[in-house]
Amino acid sequence: MSAFFLFAGGIIGLSIASLTSADADGRYIVFAAPGTSLADTVNLVSDADGRLIQAGRFSNIVIAGSDRPDFAATLRHAGAWFAIAAPARGGCLDPSPRKAVS
Repeated sequence: MSAFFLFAGGIIGLSIASLTSADADGRYIVFAAPGTSLADTVNLVSDADGRLIQAGRFSNIVIAGSDRPDFAATLRHAGAWFAIAAPARGGCLDPSPRKAVS
């Protein structure tokens, strides 16, 4: 049970940090609902006027980008569960040699 609270606290903290800090390059880690297909996750990003940068290990997690200053809020409005400013390195993304989409 304490692991759940640590996870939830971390997600909340990251969400608050992403909302209060400007992301210089407009890249966000996008979390859709569990079980969402990669096609539906990419469509969610597209509906928010964004572009896919890299797919994650799971089909419901991608890195997306946009020049819109309100991109994170637009992603959440389009149906994303979370949109968090992406770090310079992918972190938990799939380290396989897949090519990033430009």
